[in-house]
Amino acid sequence: MTTGRLDRIHGSLLVGAIGDALGAGVEFMPLSEIEELFGSEGATDFTPFYGHDAPITDDTQMTLFTAEGLIRAAADGTDPVQGIWAAYQRWYHTQGGPLPDGVDPDSGLLAVADLHDYRAPGMTCMGSMEAGLPGDPDVPLNDSKGCGGVMRVAPVGMVAGSDDTAYRLGCASAALTHGGPCGWISAGVLAVMIRRLIAGDNLEEAVAAGRSHAEADQRDTGVAAALDAAVELAGRAPLDGRMIEELGGGWVGEEALAIAVACVLAEPDPNQALLLAVNHSGDSDSTGAIVGNLLGALHGTGPIRVDWCERVELADVIADLAAQLVEVRIGSPVGKWKRWFQGLLVRPRSSPA
Repeated sequence: MTTGRLDRIHGSLLVGAIGDALGAGVEFMPLSEIEELFGSEGATDFTPFYGHDAPITDDTQMTLFTAEGLIRAAADGTDPVQGIWAAYQRWYHTQGGPLPDGVDPDSGLLAVADLHDYRAPGMTCMGSMEAGLPGDPDVPLNDSKGCGGVMRVAPVGMVAGSDDTAYRLGCASAALTHGGPCGWISAGVLAVMIRRLIAGDNLEEAVAAGRSHAEADQRDTGVAAALDAAVELAGRAPLDGRMIEELGGGWVGEEALAIAVACVLAEPDPNQALLLAVNHSGDSDSTGAIVGNLLGALHGTGPIRVDWCERVELADVIADLAAQLVEVRIGSPVGKWKRWFQGLLVRPRSSPA
């Protein structure tokens, strides 16, 4: 059966949330502790956390706000990066930051009470938002290459009209908060992969397309190499958590992307690939989320456990956003964004905490 565009967009968002939720309860745990708590197979289901049976974390929160930023930018005719930045300001309000001027507190995702829960947001994201001004690949706000940019970028690949647009917009959206090249190049690469999978490419084709952009970008300091290591590791399947750790812990952009790529290439069962992605010593929710983004873009939700799809937090909100995203197309690289961003440079910039 052919998987349609809406199915793939919905799948990428929903299965990303499932991977995030599967990893939420074991993030920060060494693999030895995970095995002690859950047995040799590790965690095989959601772990109740944050007062929920299948809780999302800041990874999915920010992914949903990325989606809303793109939807609003398309509706308003504003530049998508500007729209994403405005969306992150709204997300920051849900985590205790000030309400942006002129914003209705009961509009859009701000009206979703569960999104106002504090879900251990990344220090770089919070510090960058506190600084009050966005970063850019050419004018970085900091030198962080943490995975907080790549873990939220999937919606960019869902709406981009070309690989070049996906890459450039993915990089720019991550650089709003993460200034280290691997922090935003990994995001650009994932956006390309998501776009290719939604268009019908297989995994190997999508990975190759994404890698080619990293290789061509002279600013890359490790993303292409990390993907090469991921492909090599996947060739040694079957994998386990200790083998996954050869690629790192997933705390930085290129490691999180590499772990996700290795899991989806090595494990043909999507449900097992999700579990492989979270049962390791590292940033389990982020690697689980990225694996879910890739698997959902490839398969939709069809092969994913029905109970996971039903139980994951905010499944109804995700379905609504997917139905709106399918109508969005961004056909050309950012243009207004650079002019808008350059205008901000006349204002003093503060450093993130």
